[in-house]
Amino acid sequence: MIPRLQIGFSLKQQRTFLFGKEFISQNGEYLLNHARSGIVMALRAALPKGGRVGVVAYNCHTVANAVVESGCTPVFVDVTEDLHIDLQHLAAQQLDAIIVTNLFGIRNDIAAIKAVQPNTIIIVDNAHGYGLPAEGDFTVYSINQGKMPALGAGGLLWVNTERYQASIQQQYAALPSYSKSQVLKLFITMLAKAWMHIPWIYGLITRRMKNHRGKTTCREAVALRRMAKGVSRMYQLALPTIAEQIQQQLANAQQIEDTLMGKGLADGVWYGDNAFMAIARTKDTIGLSKYLAERGVESATHFARAIEWAKQFGYTEGQCPMTERLVKELVMIPTYVPLAQV
Repeated sequence: MIPRLQIGFSLKQQRTFLFGKEFISQNGEYLLNHARSGIVMALRAALPKGGRVGVVAYNCHTVANAVVESGCTPVFVDVTEDLHIDLQHLAAQQLDAIIVTNLFGIRNDIAAIKAVQPNTIIIVDNAHGYGLPAEGDFTVYSINQGKMPALGAGGLLWVNTERYQASIQQQYAALPSYSKSQVLKLFITMLAKAWMHIPWIYGLITRRMKNHRGKTTCREAVALRRMAKGVSRMYQLALPTIAEQIQQQLANAQQIEDTLMGKGLADGVWYGDNAFMAIARTKDTIGLSKYLAERGVESATHFARAIEWAKQFGYTEGQCPMTERLVKELVMIPTYVPLAQV
């Protein structure tokens, strides 16, 4: 069974984690434990007294958590059918900042967003979008296991507007690093997750053990840390291969689109410039997931509980009608390996 998320920790990566050469980040780039940590830091720098922050409703609960942790209030914004921010809905909101989430690597038009929210701080959330450019006032990326590149507990914050650099530098200087015991725990956790996601182990054991209901209680604090040195070393190891990986994912995604649309199994298939995942829309999500599972491919209705999560942050029913439809109709399909079985 091919897991829907890429979770790996090879022997070469393990050696690099423990003994690799130190990674030197570029000017304006900050290495953190998670992308959500970068969102917190960006909002604290740009809105020290808090404010109203636009958040895409079809999203992970960690984004709204980061907004609350920074002392701001999330305001939910709808998406279009093809998973871009709904500009008409966005224009109607009174916001101090907007977190532009490029869902599954599907890139939004920042110029169009600026046109409808000209005085709003823009944080581009590329947690799914490694390989997409750093845009807006800030950009965050994730390199966690399960993301692309799939490394470990790690995120990147790029500060693209000079006036915020001093505040970010001050915050970063105060962040704790991983202790020796935390590094050991991280190493063991990454190794265990990698073993549990070896395809034959995953099919026999891991998938049966998983709780498919998903997380329902999601209000939690965001722990801000610097990136573990071992993860930053692995990041340096991965950099030369990322462009090739993206090209392979694009080819795989195109093959998925051709197959599903050709067989009439989906009403539409979308993927971004990095093809992090292929997203199929269908009224029969169970049937499509069964079709894929029969061919050894795990899929999922990703963010299926997005509305349930959003309600814990003040969302009201009917606020984002397209999101309320899509959570029932979208199936996420992995693209990180060739899917000849499909």
